[in-house]
Amino acid sequence: MMTTGWQRSGAAAVAVLGMLCLALAAVAAESAMQPAAPPALDRDTAQWLATLPLACVGKPHAPPRSRGYLYQTTVAIKPDFATTRAFYGCYDWHSSVNSMWTMTQLLRRYPDMPIAKLIREKLKEHLSADAINGEVAFFNEEGNHTFERPYGWAWLLRLYGEMRSWDDPDAKKWAANIEPLAKVFLERTPPYLNTLAAPMRVGTHANTAYALKMLLEYARRSTEPALEAALVDRAKAFFLADAGCAPNVEVSGSDFLSPCLTEAALMADVLPQAQFVKWLDAFLPAPDSPRFQALTVGVIAMSQSNDELEKTNMLGAKSHLIGLAASRARSLEDLAAALPRGDARVGPYRALAASHARSSIAAMYDANYSGSHWIATFITDYLVSAHRAQAR
Repeated sequence: MMTTGWQRSGAAAVAVLGMLCLALAAVAAESAMQPAAPPALDRDTAQWLATLPLACVGKPHAPPRSRGYLYQTTVAIKPDFATTRAFYGCYDWHSSVNSMWTMTQLLRRYPDMPIAKLIREKLKEHLSADAINGEVAFFNEEGNHTFERPYGWAWLLRLYGEMRSWDDPDAKKWAANIEPLAKVFLERTPPYLNTLAAPMRVGTHANTAYALKMLLEYARRSTEPALEAALVDRAKAFFLADAGCAPNVEVSGSDFLSPCLTEAALMADVLPQAQFVKWLDAFLPAPDSPRFQALTVGVIAMSQSNDELEKTNMLGAKSHLIGLAASRARSLEDLAAALPRGDARVGPYRALAASHARSSIAAMYDANYSGSHWIATFITDYLVSAHRAQAR
């Protein structure tokens, strides 16, 4: 009897569970011993992180839970979903996409890790030409033109850029397969940004600064100067005049991004260093100031001690707060890398980034299935950013 991707993924999850638990224990122990140093992106850490998305990429999303007010609806899974959809696992569409990005990042750095063959098998299965063509057909259907905009679109382009820049025979095939879907988003993104009257400054998926930052990374990595120029212009139009951000009013109950830090990290990519330093002076309070202290407190404790949050987990709030620590770490690392070496903020930013990353690692399994895979993505993103900074 032929097995489905879902069944094979379940078997893979069982196979790597023991390995994952041992690795988690090691990372947690390391976190306790070295609270100020960033974890190393070594082979063992890469393998541990890769097991999280690997265990869920073939597990279909849960059926919709909402009910119509006047009309009754029924749902049934598409019988051909495994061959006509690429991103049907890991809880939701965008999490499936960024899970593929995570596996690609880690496989690219450690192609000889023990689970490398399994990762390649899953990428080959999900990123086939037929599966991506099914995605294109879905996004071209009436009513689906804006699905997952902008967060999911930016992650897809980031995945596409990673494949395009990787000198690997499989990656070249996967990039060619993804290209038709990437073109759909590349055609639709500039009109969306040009008609956006004001940026979304929330701490969740609609955050405009976060989408612009990911899109800018893709444009520069893929050498698309026209897109890069358009993104830089839009970022300046939205954020250049900003000053006096108030991190003391963060966090809302379901944030996984810091609006202040996310915007600052974007502008670090947009502005020349001297101009960025002046902009940051006016935008973000100093690390030792009272208004900055909200960014130093652990959101992990909030997620663990709030009884009501534990009961309801509204909108994935608990997993979001755990992931917030990891996304803060990436933003702080990017700020430190963008500042002159002698700037007094570099040390505090880096130390705080490492502290947030380690707390997110230690608590990520409290996020359960709804969060552990995408939190692994955010941790990987931070570690890759820190690794690049160290290389520089």
